[in-house]
Amino acid sequence: MADYRNVWALIAAAAFLQLGGGILGVVTPLGLETLGVSPGLIGAIAAGHAVGFMAGAWTSSNAIILFGNIRVFSAAAAVCGASVLAMQLALDPIGWTVIRIVQGAAFAWMFSSIESWLGATVSAKSRGSVSGFYHLIAKCALVLGPFFVAGLAPIDFRPYLWCAIFLVLSLLPVCLTRRGEPPAPSTEYFGIVRLFHLAPAAVIAVFLAGIINSGTLALLPIYAGVALPDVVGGATGAAALAAAAAWVGGLISQWPAGRISDHIDRRLVIAVMAAIAGAAALVLGLFPGLPSRTIMIALAVWGAGSLSFYGIGVAHAIDRAETHQIARVMSGLLFVWAAGSVIGPPLSGFAFKLPFTQGGLFLLAAILSGVLCFAMLIRRAARKDVPQEAQEPWKITLPSTAEVTEMDPRTG
Repeated sequence: MADYRNVWALIAAAAFLQLGGGILGVVTPLGLETLGVSPGLIGAIAAGHAVGFMAGAWTSSNAIILFGNIRVFSAAAAVCGASVLAMQLALDPIGWTVIRIVQGAAFAWMFSSIESWLGATVSAKSRGSVSGFYHLIAKCALVLGPFFVAGLAPIDFRPYLWCAIFLVLSLLPVCLTRRGEPPAPSTEYFGIVRLFHLAPAAVIAVFLAGIINSGTLALLPIYAGVALPDVVGGATGAAALAAAAAWVGGLISQWPAGRISDHIDRRLVIAVMAAIAGAAALVLGLFPGLPSRTIMIALAVWGAGSLSFYGIGVAHAIDRAETHQIARVMSGLLFVWAAGSVIGPPLSGFAFKLPFTQGGLFLLAAILSGVLCFAMLIRRAARKDVPQEAQEPWKITLPSTAEVTEMDPRTG
């Protein structure tokens, strides 16, 4: 319990961040649609958020070395809260694009600060359970956030006030903690090429997770408004329910899929989860006029498959890394995930409006999930797995920003 007491402030801060991020991930695409922006451009603006997140992930370690975890977190949270309020002062696509880039970088700094602090504070014997609890609380908050604004208009000022309130509240536990900051992170360079040579299957899985999940979740609120017209609460209510269905499915599948991957080849587990996600996405893509209840079930199944394999890919990379390399490996995988998240939203925005299908968003997800499944089977045949006794025990790991439904870049 001592380890939990040492990091309660970080867990509370992450929960407030994800409450705000969950709101932002729903109202941003719906607000842009209300402003007359096309799905393709909405996807491009979501990619701008991912570009900002990449820049934040790339610079966060140096920022923490220079300023420390508390100052980096506080500065980023202040910028992010102010930027949310600025969205109401600049109700146009260009202004929101700039703001979303800034928000992406700020979220990356905040979560890098929290998670590096968490990793350095918790003892090795408790790291898995504490990390799992941290991610569980954060993702529950991510699911809960959109329900604070269900029924409100997407460009009403109140959703943005709610979001700013939660982001400001995240400052309190971090600034008032009596625990000391961890030592500065290592400056050892660990490039993407080196990372790919270490664990190519992990890089492929994380990259495709960024493309599939960020793209699908960025357009999911708009899809929900069309596919779930009878939901109470209008477009924001439908978006909240759709996001909740996908994330609840992902949370339910996290533990059993991860535990199974501790006993069999993780690449095989990723392939199976990708196949499950692909099958559910194919149903949603081929039959867009399904009843609302069936759509919700299919979204949960899709989330169970697609939102679960990021953490297994991370565990596969850690299995092959030396202990002193783990922090840099995780940072590199986050950067790879963000790179995929730059590509995913514009691609999904294009697929959403294909003239010959109403289910293009999920047809694209089904195709990419099939590619991932095939790639994992090829990698499994090309290279033997790490012996079980040398594997790092799996723990819940998700991309941690908020655009997945605020990319839950290390979100889904």
